Amino acid sequence: MTIRVFFLIALIFCACDSVTEQSADEKNATSNLSSREIVQVVEYHPNGAVKLKGASQGGKRIGKWESFYPTGYRWSEATYRNGYREGDAVTYYPNGMMRYQGNYYNDEPSGIWTFYDTTGAMVERVDMDETESQNIFKTDSTGLR
Repeated sequence: MTIRVFFLIALIFCACDSVTEQSADEKNATSNLSSREIVQVVEYHPNGAVKLKGASQGGKRIGKWESFYPTGYRWSEATYRNGYREGDAVTYYPNGMMRYQGNYYNDEPSGIWTFYDTTGAMVERVDMDETESQNIFKTDSTGLR
């Protein structure tokens, strides 16, 4: 398996809770609120460490969202706009080193994405605007398409 295929598969499974559907906590927090009210959402791992945090408005993610490993190390961060990934996205290995970074536009990977190995050395740059790359990275609410 080439490094490129490995990292493409890793992206599908590791993107900042790449699923854009609401968590149960988000649904409960916004069920009785107006669509204009901003709610801060925080989810926890069984060990009590923060798992996920960000803001929700009208049941949709907005602004910066961060997820963390049970150890407390950052897993990923992404920016959302009206429930869709929009802007910078970064994912990290459990050791804290960056795994990849790139941008989303309208919930689709866009532009140049950079991939790193577990030591922090860059291993590949991929142009997500190329047809082949876009098809590999598309996801739906199940995490796959």
